[in-house]
Amino acid sequence: MKNGSIGLFVAGAMLALSSTTALATTQVHFWHAFSPDIKLGKVLAGYAEAFNASQDDYEIVLTYKGTYDDTINATIAAVRAGKQPAIAQVHGPAVPTLIFSDAVVPVDQVMADAGYTIEWERFIEPVMAMYQFEGKQMAMPFNTSTPLMWYNADAFEKAGIAEVPASWDDLEAAARKLKDAGYACPVTSSWQEWVVLKNYTFVEDQPFASKANGMQGPDAELTFNKTRFVDHLDRIQGWIKDGLYEYQGRQWTGAHQAFYNQRCAVMLESSAGFGGISQNAKFDFSATLLPVEADNETPRNSLIGGAGLFLMKGLDKPVYDGAAAFFNFLASPEMQYDWHQNSGYVPITVDAYELAKEKGYYDEFPHQELAIKQLMRAPSDNTRGIRLGYMVQVDEIINEELENVWSMKKSAQEAADDMVRRGNPLLSRFAKTVD
Repeated sequence: MKNGSIGLFVAGAMLALSSTTALATTQVHFWHAFSPDIKLGKVLAGYAEAFNASQDDYEIVLTYKGTYDDTINATIAAVRAGKQPAIAQVHGPAVPTLIFSDAVVPVDQVMADAGYTIEWERFIEPVMAMYQFEGKQMAMPFNTSTPLMWYNADAFEKAGIAEVPASWDDLEAAARKLKDAGYACPVTSSWQEWVVLKNYTFVEDQPFASKANGMQGPDAELTFNKTRFVDHLDRIQGWIKDGLYEYQGRQWTGAHQAFYNQRCAVMLESSAGFGGISQNAKFDFSATLLPVEADNETPRNSLIGGAGLFLMKGLDKPVYDGAAAFFNFLASPEMQYDWHQNSGYVPITVDAYELAKEKGYYDEFPHQELAIKQLMRAPSDNTRGIRLGYMVQVDEIINEELENVWSMKKSAQEAADDMVRRGNPLLSRFAKTVD
C-alpha cells in the first residue's frame, strides 16, 4: 500500500509538472503529408523531436493529414472554421491557391519580426521562385526535388548499352536494345503530368502557358498544345505501340515497383526517389540528367516538385516566433545536408550544397548532385516556375488526357488540344477570383 501510494504521488507530481511545462511552452501545429510509416515521416518526426529538445519555449506538434491533396483541403477547411494550424505543407499545384488568398503571412516577414536575418539570396533560385510573390517570400521551401532518369545499370550491361543515353533519340535506341535483351518494359515514368509534360517544356525552353506560365499574372492560358511537346507526346505513344514504354499509374508506387522487380529498366522519376530505390533495388542502379532533344544545345533548368511550408494568418505572435525558430533550425546548412542525405530531396541553399561537396558526399553518391546541377541551369521566362490557379484540377484533366493517349483513344494533338480546351476555363475562373 505504501509503495502504491508513493507511486501515485510521483505520477501525480509528474503529471502536474508536465501540465505546467505544457502551459509554459507555445505549441506550433504543423500539418504535413508525410506518413509516419515511411522514411520521410520518420525523418521529419526526428527533426521535430530534436528541435523540441533543443529549447524550452516552443513545441512543434506534427499532424499527418494524408496526401498532399488531403493536406491542402484540410487546411482550407480549417482556415474557414478558424481552426488553422500554424504551418501547412503545401505542394506545388496548390501553391497559387494560398499565394493569392488572404490566409497566409509571408515567411520573410515572420522571420524578420522574430529577429532572424535570412540571406534569401543564398537559396537556390528556382526553389525560391516558386514561393515568391510581389517581392515577398510567401513560404519556406522544404522538400524540393526534380526528376532524373534512373536506370538499372545491370540491365544496361546485359543489353550492351555502353553509354548512358543523353538525348531522347539515345533513349529510344537504348530502349530497343533493352527490349531485345528481354525487358518487357524498357522505360516508364512516375508523376506523368510533372515529368512527361511540365519538365519537358522546361528543359526544352517551351512555354507551358502564357504570361511566363502565370508567373507574370494569373490571367494566363495554357499554350503547350502549340509547341514541340506534342511531338514528344506522339513519340511516347509510338513507344507504347512498340512495347518500349509502359504506363504504371499517375503517382510513384507503380513505377517504383516495376523498377524494383526489374520489369522496367529505366524510370523517369523524382530525385527524391533515391530513398526508396536505395532500400529496395537489388541491383546496381544509377541516375543521369533528364534526356534532351538532340538539337537542344542549351537545356534549361527543370521544374521543382515537392512542397513549401506556409504560415497561416490569425495566430498569436509567440506561435509565429516558434515557427520562425523551427524554420531557422531546418534551414541551417547542417540540417539541410542531413535532409539531403536521408530523404533524397535537394538542399535548398547554396551553403548546404557546398557543405555536401566539402564532406565528399557526391564522391560517394554522384547522382545526388545531378538534381542540383539540373536546377541551377540558366532559367528563362519559360522556366522560372508555374503559377496557375486551380492547378490541382488542371492536373487531373492532363492526367485523364494522357491516359487517353496511352490507351490509343486519342492522338497526341487531340489530347493536347483537349487538355487546353478543358483547362483554360478553370484558369479564367481562378483569375476572376483574384482580380
